[in-house]
Amino acid sequence: MTTFKRLVAYLRYEWRIYLLGFLLLLVSVGLSVYLPTLGKLMIDTISRAVRHKQAINQSDLIRLFAYYVGGVCLSAGLGYLASYLLGVGSNRVSKILRDQTHEHMQKLPISYFDNKPAGKIAARIVNDTESLRQNFYHNFTAQALLNAIQVIGIYLATCWVSLPVGFGLTALIPLLILWQYIYTKKATPLNNLFRETVSELNSQTAEIVQGVAIVQAFNQEEAIYDDFQTQNQIWMQTGIKKLQLDSPLSWEFADLLEHIVMFCLLLYIGIQYDQVKMVYSAGTLFVLMNYISRLFGPLAMLVRQFALFQLAMTSGQRVLELLDQPIEDQSGKELEVSKGKVAFEGVHFAYEKGHPVLKDIHFSVDQGQTVGLVGHTGSGKSSIINLLFRFYDAQEGQILIDGQDIQACQRASVRQQMGIVLQEPYLFTGTVASNVHMNDPAISDQMVEEALIKVGAGPMLAKFEKGIHEPVIEKGQSLSSGERQLISFARALASQPKILILDEATSHIDTETEEVIQQAMNIVKEGRTTFIVAHRLSTIQAADLILVLDKGEIVERGNHESLMALNGQYAQMYRLQAKVSQASA
Repeated sequence: MTTFKRLVAYLRYEWRIYLLGFLLLLVSVGLSVYLPTLGKLMIDTISRAVRHKQAINQSDLIRLFAYYVGGVCLSAGLGYLASYLLGVGSNRVSKILRDQTHEHMQKLPISYFDNKPAGKIAARIVNDTESLRQNFYHNFTAQALLNAIQVIGIYLATCWVSLPVGFGLTALIPLLILWQYIYTKKATPLNNLFRETVSELNSQTAEIVQGVAIVQAFNQEEAIYDDFQTQNQIWMQTGIKKLQLDSPLSWEFADLLEHIVMFCLLLYIGIQYDQVKMVYSAGTLFVLMNYISRLFGPLAMLVRQFALFQLAMTSGQRVLELLDQPIEDQSGKELEVSKGKVAFEGVHFAYEKGHPVLKDIHFSVDQGQTVGLVGHTGSGKSSIINLLFRFYDAQEGQILIDGQDIQACQRASVRQQMGIVLQEPYLFTGTVASNVHMNDPAISDQMVEEALIKVGAGPMLAKFEKGIHEPVIEKGQSLSSGERQLISFARALASQPKILILDEATSHIDTETEEVIQQAMNIVKEGRTTFIVAHRLSTIQAADLILVLDKGEIVERGNHESLMALNGQYAQMYRLQAKVSQASA
């Protein structure tokens, strides 16, 4: 019920259009229920004239016929307008909900995405909000409301025409409750499974699209296809089960009930006639049969829509669960950085309680110095960067920038002072310029071009017909890995960060491009504190401080010369890499 209340609360954003749609819907249904009484008058007028052998008043018939046709047209027009308005309202409310989930997703802490497949998160933002639009904001508030009003209107009109017949229809209530119970009990798990399989198909497809090169490189097309086909088979079988349930319970059962009730009406009239008491005129009989024939279609739709309502509640729970995830805490003071001095003081950190990845980390870096972080996979290098960026917070100790504890500062203000280049450069659909300035109005086209030239991307720009406005497709797939990395470097530099972070930034580029970047970095590092996470030790030989990490602890520190003289882990790794380089040469 809480989910229902929260979803209904979103109607307040478009309450005017919904209210107008509901009012038009009421008038449209009211007209459609009233119109058969005009048919009753026409039939009774004709039968009365025939019975009394009188002339038929054609002007009255024409007038009634004109009223009937006009009423039908007006009811249809109002119904169309009501349906349109409610549909527009449903689309608008769904857009608001989708916008909110997308915006909220971007504010979630990085830890939320650690164990969440991207496809399933996307399914909540896109597919589940679409399910809400169809099955709740449109079907439930428009179609279900229409059917409910029709059922109530027809029932009241039947009671007005014939109270005994209307009273007799109440016998259907227990049957309808049982019908609803059986259908919902069988349909709800099928609908939930159907939604889950769609989400899984989205997740699998997104994963394969991102890794299609690996799939083809390892000849895994057939195995991947088999996995997808298995999941797709579950989707198809679930859909067939839904059809098997819908056909008899939603439609054939409704037809059966309609025929039974119609037969009971005729039987009732026959009994009355046998008692030499003609209770109903021909026109009244027409109205009653018309109402009964129109009653069961909306009833069947209500049964089906209740199951869809349950599906919408499932989608709503998934969407609201995402919206209920706590966002990153943005409280604190504004970080003010003038120098970019960084210090880690007794920092302890664990992603999971009881499994520490950083233990008692101490070091300090002065303005303009370069720090190299070295260690085997899992040693804690990237964790230091994650803490510096406040993607995560340390459980113990302090991280200071210019003497200010970053945990007491706003996360956005901390990140605003930093530029980062990741191991895997990520480019968005747009242009080279949009991937550099990242929609920051303070960064002009001139600044974009200067940043690109500084990192050595001048030759790349020269070959682009549109220069910095050259289109970039998703992930920059039309560019080489070196070109993508150069754009990532320019992105980091264009914002003029006080602290620069290079996380394995040269691991995916060729030697020639690495030389270009190294030369550019010697210029742009001036006056900036720079952290370099590196597997290629050749990239940090000139670093002012090199930290060697092992199992979350700093086991060696110093510059290249002092660490080589120490003849410890760093020296061993350096000699091993040098031997490998000589062998490959």
